[in-house]
Order: sequence, then C-alpha cells, then structure tokens
Amino acid sequence: MKIRSIRRRAAVLASLPPLALALACGVGEHPHEVQPLDTSDDFGPSGGVPVAGSTSVGGAGVVGTGGAGGTIPAGTSGGAGASMGGSMQAGGGGGGGGAPALSGVTIQLGSATVPKERAIAFIHLGHSNMAGYGVSPASSAPYHFQDTNPRAFEYHAGNPPALALEPTARTTTQRLAGPGVSLLKEALAVAGPDYYFISLGYGQNSAYCSQFLPGSLYYDELIAASKAIKGRVTFGGIFMYLGITERHGAASDVNGFPNCVNALVTAIRNDVGEPNLPLLMNDYEVEGSGEFAADGAVATAIRPQIAKVPMTVASSALVSCQGLGMQDDHHFNLDGQRTWAQRAIMTMQQKGWFPWK
Repeated sequence: MKIRSIRRRAAVLASLPPLALALACGVGEHPHEVQPLDTSDDFGPSGGVPVAGSTSVGGAGVVGTGGAGGTIPAGTSGGAGASMGGSMQAGGGGGGGGAPALSGVTIQLGSATVPKERAIAFIHLGHSNMAGYGVSPASSAPYHFQDTNPRAFEYHAGNPPALALEPTARTTTQRLAGPGVSLLKEALAVAGPDYYFISLGYGQNSAYCSQFLPGSLYYDELIAASKAIKGRVTFGGIFMYLGITERHGAASDVNGFPNCVNALVTAIRNDVGEPNLPLLMNDYEVEGSGEFAADGAVATAIRPQIAKVPMTVASSALVSCQGLGMQDDHHFNLDGQRTWAQRAIMTMQQKGWFPWK
C-alpha cells in the first residue's frame, strides 16, 4: 500500500503544494507533466494472454460464470439509454441464449486467474465527493476501510491490482471514503458468483468538468489506469460526480455543462473502445446546506444544466442524491456514499446495463 501511494502521488501531484490536498474548494490551475508509468508487471505473467483451458466455463484454474435483478429506486432520474454493445454483451449473460464462449484472455487478480469477460471494471471520477470525505458514522467504517471482498479490487497504473479499500479515488492516503468500494460491493451483491469487479478511480477536490477534458489538467491521470488495463477486462460503466463544482469555473462552464460531460464521456468511451459504455452521474446534491442548499444560488444555476445530461449524453442516467447522509454542507458521509452506489447499480439493472447474471 505504501509503495502504491508513493507512486500515485509522484505521478499525479508532483507540482501541487501540500495545502492543496486538504482544500475542499478553490482549486486553481496547476499544470504539470505526467510521468510515464511502467505497467508491464501490473497484471501477472498471464495478464492479457490466453490460458490453456480457459476458453470454456470451468477451464483449469480459471474462474467460471454466474447472476442478478432489481429496480430503479424512487427519486432516481434518467433518460432512455441506448442498448448495450461491445464487450458488455460479452460480459456474460444478458437476456437469454446463454453466455458466449470466453476469449481466453485473462487477468491475474490476487491468486485468481480471471477471464476478461468475468473481470468487470468500473471507471469512476469527479470532484471532492469522488475523492471522498466520508468518515462517519463510525459503525459503517469497517465496510469502507477494513472489510475486503476477495472479488473486489482497485487498480492504479504502475501497481498490481489490490483488494479494494477506501480511499480508492483519492490522491492521498487519508482515511476518507468515496464511492469506489461501495460500487464494487453493491455490484457483487447482485452479480453472479464468478464475477470480479475492479475500481478505476480518480478524484480531485473542487475540479470541474472542463478540467477533466483531454488536454486539460486531469485527463491523462484519470484515464491512465483504464488504458493500461484495456484488453484485459470488460468495462462496465462510468460513474461520475460533477456539477456542484462548476461554480469554480466561468459562466461558460455552468451553461456548457451538458456538452462538456458529453465530450468527456465520449473521450473515455473512445479511449477504452466502448462507444455505448453507460454513464451514471449524480443529480444535484440536494441535501447540501448553506450556500449549497437546493434552493440556493449554486443549485439554481447548475440544476437545470444537470437535468439536460440524459438528453445530451447517450446511454446515461442521473442518480438521485435525495436523502443521502451528509458529512458536512456538501460532502456525502459513509452511508451516503453507499446509498448512492446502491441506487447507481439498481439503475443499471433497471435499464439493462448490468448483464452479469
């Protein structure tokens, strides 16, 4: 864990002052070079290589197959999504007819050699709620910080996949939680017993959409893990926390928010080779207080733009933040992160974007 953290910090935050890591608002422009990472040893000797016996379920030493169902939670919004395509259909199961034959490509996850069709990667990115500030209630801490699941992994380029614990998307080692572990565990709760889920997480305090675009501050860092693991996994979805931080940009960042999200999602889909990869994005954080209250100036400006995302981005849906537990005036607590993840996974099921049965 220590080595992984050092590498991540060196690659991502080399030019940022230490104070910037603790700030929840006011992130400025800090251009920096992205150091190339050696990912050649990240996936084990069989990573991305066909394994004898792995082209059929039950092959020697290779994980097999497995299932789920559910409904969209009350208060969750979203537009009609496009049908699934690419490797999501190959992910096993979907509507009938049985799972297709495995490709023979595998990835090493701990001691398990897992076919790429059974290794489902979630890309998740966004502002400080994604980086994570959850620390309470104490009774929920073990779920996020202590209790690993043998089929839930996180991956950061330059280090082998590791059992997932929070923080999964944070650029420091502070013991604070975002949604990464929750997304993995909630997906596993409804998936078949032979599936593994992998977090590809990246969060930046106060960052807004245009700062994540290709050629801007953070795109190279957020996409590094996805590019490195491409071809070895099945990409399952993009999970995004954005919107409330557009206030740090210009008026064009607020008014152009739906188009910016579309450009960002399109870039990610193109880079991972999945044009129909679903997007699950937070609706406005309506449980915020003070300047972030649902009837305040911040919400009044951005909520209409957030509402346009499902009409602008194909295969996308908004996931309600109503009733989520809060850590402070705009950050989710541990239970809030888990509830949002449950809603996101249920939304995927309801829309037919979760075929791993």
